[in-house]
Amino acid sequence: MLKNVSRFDYLYVMTIDELKQALQGKQFTAPVKLEPHAILQDVEQFLRIQFIEVDLWKKDITKCPAYLRLVKFYEVTR
Repeated sequence: MLKNVSRFDYLYVMTIDELKQALQGKQFTAPVKLEPHAILQDVEQFLRIQFIEVDLWKKDITKCPAYLRLVKFYEVTR
């Protein structure tokens, strides 16, 4: 399902479990460019930290910065 999100144009709204299934255990070639100012060199560490942050988030998940970074990562690597 597509949803309009103010920070980005349109993103797939995915659950955390869907993101984990889509991203964990896969190999990604570094560097990964999320934005002109955000280039990932250690993708495994990035994913680990983002999933820790979303697991700790208690509010609306679509407002979680780590969730938005994970969705953006999914978008640029699929």
